[in-house]
Amino acid sequence: MFLRRRFTTNIYLATIYQFFIALAMLWLSRFFFVIYNWQSSAVASFGELMRLSAYGLRFDLSAAAYFNVLFIAMRIVPQPLQFNRVWLKASWLVYAVCNSLMLAINIGDTPYYNFTGARLRWSNVATIMTDDGAGSILLQYLPGYWWVVVSGAAFIAVLLWLASRVNVASASRPRIPVRLLLFLVLGGCAFAAMRGRVGAGMLLAIADATYGTRVAPQINVVLNSPYCLLRSMNREKSNNEPVLTFFNPSELAKIRNSVHMPADTAALRRRNIVTIIIESGGAEWMDSLTLGHTPGSLGLMPFLDSIASQSLVVKNVMATGRTSIGGCTAIFGGFPAFDPFYYMLSPYNKNVVDSPAALLRDKGWATVLYCGVNHGSFNIDQTAHAMGYSRVCDRDAYGNDDDFDGQWGIFDEPMAKYVVDDLSKEPQPFMAAWFTISAHGPFHLPGGYDTSRFRHPEACPERGLEYTDVALRRFFELARRQPWYDNTMFIITGDHGNRDFKGTPYDRDYIRNRVPLIVYTPDGSIVPAVYADRVVSQFDIAPTTLSLLGYDEPYVSVGQDALGNPDNLFGIYRGDGGRYLIADSRRAIYTDSRAEKIEEIYDLASDPFFEHPLSERDSLADALLRRGQAFLQDYTVRLNADSLSVKLKVKG
Repeated sequence: MFLRRRFTTNIYLATIYQFFIALAMLWLSRFFFVIYNWQSSAVASFGELMRLSAYGLRFDLSAAAYFNVLFIAMRIVPQPLQFNRVWLKASWLVYAVCNSLMLAINIGDTPYYNFTGARLRWSNVATIMTDDGAGSILLQYLPGYWWVVVSGAAFIAVLLWLASRVNVASASRPRIPVRLLLFLVLGGCAFAAMRGRVGAGMLLAIADATYGTRVAPQINVVLNSPYCLLRSMNREKSNNEPVLTFFNPSELAKIRNSVHMPADTAALRRRNIVTIIIESGGAEWMDSLTLGHTPGSLGLMPFLDSIASQSLVVKNVMATGRTSIGGCTAIFGGFPAFDPFYYMLSPYNKNVVDSPAALLRDKGWATVLYCGVNHGSFNIDQTAHAMGYSRVCDRDAYGNDDDFDGQWGIFDEPMAKYVVDDLSKEPQPFMAAWFTISAHGPFHLPGGYDTSRFRHPEACPERGLEYTDVALRRFFELARRQPWYDNTMFIITGDHGNRDFKGTPYDRDYIRNRVPLIVYTPDGSIVPAVYADRVVSQFDIAPTTLSLLGYDEPYVSVGQDALGNPDNLFGIYRGDGGRYLIADSRRAIYTDSRAEKIEEIYDLASDPFFEHPLSERDSLADALLRRGQAFLQDYTVRLNADSLSVKLKVKG
């Protein structure tokens, strides 16, 4: 009731009051995030929400301290202008701008969370800013998310109204010794709040959110987006992956070897390869690959299902992340770019990599990527170039904006014809990749396009995939008429799993992050089969491609041949809080962010939805952890030592 009128107090109490108003508004905005993302947050009750929110208070305190450090300094540093009216107005302006930005970040990340599966990181901002059309893309999203703008404005308005209730008493000016003492006390409190810990050598870290949770998705309830953005900034500016060490070199060599040696009978087949990467092409969308839906109930991609029935199919392939560029790095390069690691913005982007395109280009293959987006969009074309693709056909190369979707790039169906026509001009053998785009929100289709035959005629993820399936049908219809068709191996996969299962039982790390691996040869030289007895990783696609081609020289890849011994295969994914999910056909485990210990265990064969964690640790889980640790050590050492090529030796 007293806030109906302004009140007056000294500068120190006024500063404390205004800081805690900002802190309270940040804390309350968590509820806005959770209400919208209720299902994916895995919050079972209001009581649990309050417990998680209470645990998250220290993360809020840290973020609020960072965003208010200049405001606090202007108010408490003893200096001649400290009580000057102009100076006080300037400090109010700093307060208003910084805290409005803080709330805008937290509220604006509410819908964006569905795309990334985690609170906002610096790498997300860097990814968006690589696209020249980032501004227009964001503007096109605003009408669909008007409620975010309105809600953000309401939060900011309440913040500024409450904070403006206090006036600073100009006559209340303590003596210099008192001002110095207050500066030391309040400054020390602000410093401790920023660190998030008192008396500890380490700063509060994003991974510390795991200690307050019951299950992994609750990490994002504990955290807030401004904190994650700031905390990830220093590390992600350099984009380093720290070396993880678990074994001495001789022990590591007994567990795994990333140098792939050709079989004695290896004979390189000079055939074409076309890899089709489906935007948002999660395996759960396909009737032939679903683990949870009734087979035949989806009907979204009937053509792709028909191709799968004539192909070699690996049913359980784990994407390495939730972004397109992470998927492209894994598929093109044969190594993971775990979120939030961003390869092309890292110091490793000049590494020599034994990627399939680079190795085959040296053997005489023409290499080309088709991706109808703007040049530089999300660094997809730069990644392709770094991985050995000599030519990139983007929106500019396509050259007809009548087929531009107004946001991302060229619609899939006309792009399908362009890819076939352009490939027919390439010398054989060639290695090509086509990245589709139309299954990305807001799921635009060409003007006047007839969707009456679709199961989902409205704009939605399902309609986007139905349209992509039509484009794939068109692609294969045209390709069959080409002289290169019968001598081509088609590999079909997805860039990442299903990001649109919000509010459904399928919004679980394993189900959501599965992608297809379909290998189709028109001449039947690769016998159709379904491999359901193994779990592999997205970066295993690269060595599998070379194996199927009969590559006849040694090369380095941290991935494995997906058709090899299933007992040696596993999938790995880094998710919320930096924890690793490692899975094989029998067990799935969550580790801590350093992969040093097991935190959760599931029987993957009977519980792919991760509903019933096992209470007892067993030898299967221990063996899986050991293989995962060996992989992470081998990968991080090679990445940092520029040893992802057989031409270079591991340093040190």
